[in-house]
Amino acid sequence: MDKLKLLKKYWGYSSFRSNQEQIIDNLLKGKDTIGILPTAGGKSICYQLPAMIMKGPVLVISPLIALMIDQVRQLERLGIKAMYFESNSKSPPIQQQIDNCIHGNYNLVYSSPERFLNSFFINHLKQVNFSLITIDEAHCISEWGQDFRPSYRKLGLLQTFFPKTPILALTGSATIEVEKDIQDILKLKDAKLFKSSFERTNISYNILKKSDKYSTLIKLLAENRGSSIIYCNSRKLTENLSQFINLNGYGATFFHGGLNIEQKKKNLKVWKSGDLKHIVATSALSMGINKSDVRMIIHFQFPESIENFYQETGRAGRDKKDAFCYLLYQNNDSKEIKNQLLKKIPTRSEIEDTYKSLCNFFQIAFGEGRGSSFFLDLKSFCKRYNQSINKTRQVIKFFQIAGVYSLMISNEKKIHLNVITSIDHVISYIENRNLAAQILEFIMRKNPYFIDEITILSPHKLCKVFKISFDQLLDEFEILNKRRILDFKIHETDIEIIPLTPRQDNYTIKPVIDLAKKIRLIKKKKIRLMIQFLENDFSCKRNYILSYFGEIKNENCKKCSSYCCNINTAKTK
Repeated sequence: MDKLKLLKKYWGYSSFRSNQEQIIDNLLKGKDTIGILPTAGGKSICYQLPAMIMKGPVLVISPLIALMIDQVRQLERLGIKAMYFESNSKSPPIQQQIDNCIHGNYNLVYSSPERFLNSFFINHLKQVNFSLITIDEAHCISEWGQDFRPSYRKLGLLQTFFPKTPILALTGSATIEVEKDIQDILKLKDAKLFKSSFERTNISYNILKKSDKYSTLIKLLAENRGSSIIYCNSRKLTENLSQFINLNGYGATFFHGGLNIEQKKKNLKVWKSGDLKHIVATSALSMGINKSDVRMIIHFQFPESIENFYQETGRAGRDKKDAFCYLLYQNNDSKEIKNQLLKKIPTRSEIEDTYKSLCNFFQIAFGEGRGSSFFLDLKSFCKRYNQSINKTRQVIKFFQIAGVYSLMISNEKKIHLNVITSIDHVISYIENRNLAAQILEFIMRKNPYFIDEITILSPHKLCKVFKISFDQLLDEFEILNKRRILDFKIHETDIEIIPLTPRQDNYTIKPVIDLAKKIRLIKKKKIRLMIQFLENDFSCKRNYILSYFGEIKNENCKKCSSYCCNINTAKTK
């Protein structure tokens, strides 16, 4: 079956979008390829369609686990066989997953980039005869790109393990510096670059300087009746602003990275279905959200870079109809946002103090710790060492980015159980058959090492199984505690930390300090350019964005909020 017939059969399209067919043709020739297709450019078809033609599965490396899962489900609904490498407690051993990949006749196989930090994983994965390797969100490879992830830099070794397999690097936005990093770090061989225009002709960019942003927001919602996204920089403000919008008679929900999975799904569902027209969100909403009829994007606070602004405004008007983007600001906003963003980058002393405190908290001796798993109760840790929770979270994130720690973060409540009696006593109590005994038996059956090790459970799952409330569940654990069967503790936030290097103090944290210094310089430049974009009324806003990505336009857009509209009007009179 040829390309167009496959496109029609599986995706329902009669023609390709800009550069899609050229990218696919280059890949079918076995050539390394770079594709820069802005939001709504149809990046996924560039590797999903070749997977239906090429012999052997296509490996897709993506930083977004939720997006991987969503794509696998969508492909399965289309009748395309796909899988992803899982890492939860219920998933099969990784060797079994790789065996499934080899023998399962899959068209597409998805993996996170962090997997390639594991030599066992990649040494076994090289047995798979991949027809194509796709690196999605490839801008993450560069320190100059938003969402920089050092794990992406390890992907240069793919050429060593898969020397005959073509590589496709895909991203929605990339400056000249990022393009060069993608080419160099991935060691692409004579890669052809396909770059679609960053221009969104149906979008107008409007910068509004207002003393009262709240009343301006409500006025915009009243004037634009369609669906909208309001972007903020803090989780707390998304919730407060959502409440404010509702109090003013406009239905809104909120979205940020601190919500548990169920709450994220619920809030997205009511917005995507149109039950509530507006959603207030942090940048956590940016990737993987496909809602075509968003008519308006409002940045209530200053975005940290042109890339962020472009990606987030790109959520509007994906149905090709007119859409409107507004950035609201006041006199002191640029200074405040600069201070706020630079504060997120830890100082040398903050890195040193946090690392030393964590080693003491976990009792990690010098030269030890590598590969072990430690659970951090962030509140308890910060209370003991008199540290800010937000700042500590930021520092630990830099340890992850620099490759010192591997992190698994959960924002759900977890219960830690520790059995304090004998197995005979536990079995004897189960014979009572009361609710506490039934819960105890269920936990034992699901956790083979329950008697010997601390067990970490999700209360949500237990409540669902036994059809009880969280408070009722705690009452049953209290009964088990009073019977001296187990101790339990509730943790609001759990961070599982796995050191990737042994404790060597200054030597271990040197890459973290160097990274923080470099990121600070890059952030300063990006913020400076964002402020320039905001405050320069004498250049076309659309043209400023395009030139940032290396695309030059001679004519003004004649519809942004700068004086370019008035200048063009004056010239025609």
